[in-house]
Amino acid sequence: MNEKKILNILIDSYSINFNALQLLREGGCVSYCILRKNKKYFFKLIPSVFMDTAKQSLSILKYLEEKGFPSPRIILTKNRLPYIEIDEADGKVFGVLFEFIDGQEPSKEENIETIGALVGQLHSIMSEYKGELPVHGKEFFIDRYTDILEKKDYDSRKIEMFREYGNNLWKRVEDLPRGFCHGDLHRGNFLRTSSGRYYLIDFDTSCNAFPIYDIMIMCNSTNYFNFDEKGYQESKNTYEAFLKGYTKYCTLNDKELKAFYDLIAIYHYQLQATIIEINGLDCVDDKFLDKQLDWLIRWRGQCKIN
Repeated sequence: MNEKKILNILIDSYSINFNALQLLREGGCVSYCILRKNKKYFFKLIPSVFMDTAKQSLSILKYLEEKGFPSPRIILTKNRLPYIEIDEADGKVFGVLFEFIDGQEPSKEENIETIGALVGQLHSIMSEYKGELPVHGKEFFIDRYTDILEKKDYDSRKIEMFREYGNNLWKRVEDLPRGFCHGDLHRGNFLRTSSGRYYLIDFDTSCNAFPIYDIMIMCNSTNYFNFDEKGYQESKNTYEAFLKGYTKYCTLNDKELKAFYDLIAIYHYQLQATIIEINGLDCVDDKFLDKQLDWLIRWRGQCKIN
């Protein structure tokens, strides 16, 4: 969309006299930094195909704002709406304006205990959330991936190896406590300001699943692409430090605590399925899939030893 058109729409829709905009990121959604003199705003254009998850995200952000949780603040339109609709030749797009968070992604050296406390607060607050969330079960976490392998006509013997391990993993985690799950709780979705305050962003993948899954994503220190035996101990160390902060706000039972390592393996099924769904069946080849299978086999062996 023409940037001048976007700026004019923003001026018409909000009670702010914007001066300029800068493209930040393009992908499924397009993000801009909007300027008014020396003040910055964050603007996100969302295709209609993602609108259901976007509306869900906006509802969560409104709830978190009411609870005082450090997350992006939505700026309402002149008509007190949380988003604007824009008609394009290929369909509607939706625009959401946020206050700008001037921060950086935390590094590995950040205080993981502090981040753990923030996630504990999030899960505690969201345990009272009454809005609808998509429920993610075995189909989402395991079966999507094996179905994709079938569609790719991958080696049937190797598919069965993926399926057998996936089924065994699911049996061990299916009865874990369920609740709010951010769904993509990696370091890139945290921002640390110059004052040292952390903010959590991007709630588009929020769901009803296992809260411990969020913890696993944040604490997983393994190399996703290349198996490294050191990853087990590094993940364990990060996990233990994270829990010192997290358990100030939430408790975990023994089964949840032990599920951390199985969930790291499940993450490979879930994330790989998501990547292929977004980028198409041909974005990975058999060599890559073989390497993923080898990773999981070696991880399973290491978990048995430990």
